[in-house]
Amino acid sequence: MSGRAPELRATLVQLRTRVDQHFEAARARSPGAFACREGCDSCCLPGLSVFEIEAAALREALAALEPALRDRVRAQGHAPERERCALLVEGRCSVYAVRPLICRSHGLAVVAEAGVVDHCPLNYVDHEVPRASMLVLDAVNRPLAVMAELWDGGARVELAALAREA
Repeated sequence: MSGRAPELRATLVQLRTRVDQHFEAARARSPGAFACREGCDSCCLPGLSVFEIEAAALREALAALEPALRDRVRAQGHAPERERCALLVEGRCSVYAVRPLICRSHGLAVVAEAGVVDHCPLNYVDHEVPRASMLVLDAVNRPLAVMAELWDGGARVELAALAREA
């Protein structure tokens, strides 16, 4: 881990905050366009991984969980066949406050490579996506990749592996 860990953690928190603010602004622009709500977990798929810089915060959050909840998350991480993320318990993210950037961007209309716009099929069903509501993934992924490289060279960790470690 880099000797710049406190600075990198603070920058990560800033980036998370900006994505959250973008999400809230998009929701305010098109309040009827979002199906996202507590209990909606269709985007919480297994197999996702994060950079170690995000994994470090997730490990801390998992360690702080009530023992019974932590045991449940751990058991889910060991389950060979999962339809949802191992960190998800009864439709809720067990580490919601420090959820990864990939999770924070789900539900938003995102602009990916070559300008392709994508969003959850449950959102924007009868609404146009305002340009200002689109999240340019590169604007999130590039700084995250730089932080990850400075943190430890950019190692990735599967969320299920973090659940198993809990």
